[in-house]
Amino acid sequence: MKINRSLWTGLLALSSVQLMAQQQLKINAEFETLNDGQKVYLTDFITKRVDSTSVANNKFQFMANADSSTIYIVQLGLQPKENEFFFMDMGAGQVNISGKGSSFKDVAITGSSFVDRWKELDAFMLNRCGGGINYPNELAQKMAQAQAIGDGQALENLQKDFLLYVEKGKSAAKDWIAKYPDESISAYVINAFLLNKIPLNEVKALVKGLGANAQRSKLAHLMLTLEEPKLSSNLLNQQAPDFTLNDEKGVAVKLSDFKGKYVLLDFWASWCAPCRKEMPFVKAAFEKYNSPKFTILSVSIDTEPEKWRKALTDEKMPWKQLLDDSNQQVSTLYNVAFIPMNFLIDPTGKIIAFGLYGENINKQLGDVLK
Repeated sequence: MKINRSLWTGLLALSSVQLMAQQQLKINAEFETLNDGQKVYLTDFITKRVDSTSVANNKFQFMANADSSTIYIVQLGLQPKENEFFFMDMGAGQVNISGKGSSFKDVAITGSSFVDRWKELDAFMLNRCGGGINYPNELAQKMAQAQAIGDGQALENLQKDFLLYVEKGKSAAKDWIAKYPDESISAYVINAFLLNKIPLNEVKALVKGLGANAQRSKLAHLMLTLEEPKLSSNLLNQQAPDFTLNDEKGVAVKLSDFKGKYVLLDFWASWCAPCRKEMPFVKAAFEKYNSPKFTILSVSIDTEPEKWRKALTDEKMPWKQLLDDSNQQVSTLYNVAFIPMNFLIDPTGKIIAFGLYGENINKQLGDVLK
């Protein structure tokens, strides 16, 4: 926003005050039963900046610079329980929170226009996909509970619900950004419902198609600066390093035994939450493409075999499962710096792709197995 020079210094001063106000985010909250002295935290999800304050007279307040919109998380305490935190795409303006309890359950949230748009998006996703903005987190909590009690059938059903939500969410997200191309919340929609679910170049094209206001979002900037994952050494288009590892029954399995078919070599671990969230996509790929021409081979880097075996029971993955060990260190052979990580190996044993996540798994396999 530019302010023209003027001899009317009073008007100039007023405009400057308005500009400063527009660059601030103010959050006011009042709960009838909040405990005085209770710590509250405000986290910028993108920059990881954390501010804190304390409850006084059942109230708390935050002031933050807001040169562009970003995802903020407001939480009660350092380890909030369910309903003790909420997140929202916020920008310059004001958010008012009021409730009768001691959590964010059933609170009334009002304020600037971005608050109403957030509520509209929540209702839109509920109508189109069967769940609101927070539905994936709710499913993740239920999956963790099912896993904890060993309810494999419930876990499988929840994973199917998750996949269905993701598929519906992609279509709904594209319709939303077509309706609101110049609102900052549309950058959030791309990030939440399309990033890692469609190819990165398509994500960037959608971001570049947003209006100037939406592109000022911190999420928009983040997505435009993302790069495809790179290997620390040039394994792409090279022969996949061969190895032999034992499966859960103690039977030795050799990678080169699978020559003649496409193999998705998948590195994961039972303790890796992103790996477990990615598993529904891997299962869907196996169900769709499993044939004499294709299979999946999973390698866990777990150091506690018991937890690995329990995860196999919980996840019900109907393909070969191997456990890396200190002697082979297969993850080191493949320069695996983080998990989940996977490699697509062609029938000659050559690595032709890596880092396939979300819908990219189906897309890449569909291209090579057609």
